[in-house]
Amino acid sequence: MSLVLRKIRKAKWYKHEAVEWLPPDRLQADTLSDLQTKDNALSIYLVQDDKSDLERVIAALAAACDNLSNFDYALFDDAIIREASFKIANHPGETPDQTVNVTQHRDLIELTTDSVLLLARAIRDGARERKPHSEVGELITRAVAEGHLTVEALKPELRKKLALG
Repeated sequence: MSLVLRKIRKAKWYKHEAVEWLPPDRLQADTLSDLQTKDNALSIYLVQDDKSDLERVIAALAAACDNLSNFDYALFDDAIIREASFKIANHPGETPDQTVNVTQHRDLIELTTDSVLLLARAIRDGARERKPHSEVGELITRAVAEGHLTVEALKPELRKKLALG
């Protein structure tokens, strides 16, 4: 068993004072923007139950960004995907960490509106967390030092912000 990680914007998953009409057990429609599909597929990353590889996955995803920022993500049990019989493809991810791309990235394919709604509920009911930008920078820097990422693979603005050349 593993956990499923999906990058999100954490604020969209909570009831805001400005959305007083929203019942407590419902999600704003705007949350679905975090589950935007392409060709009816959605990218996810698998993380060990003990979260021993969580920071490496976060570093890989954050290292693909232009700038250093907070990293919001959702974690939920992969049993939801297995029990709902989602179709999964082992396409490589698009982070600068090639190992993470191959070993932990998956695409959920042939998604329907019902399956995306099931994922939204899994995120709502799972853990939604944030790594502050300062910790994200430390994770990326450590991943470079450990050889998981190369400085050259980072975008120029991010490299500059991290003082990596």
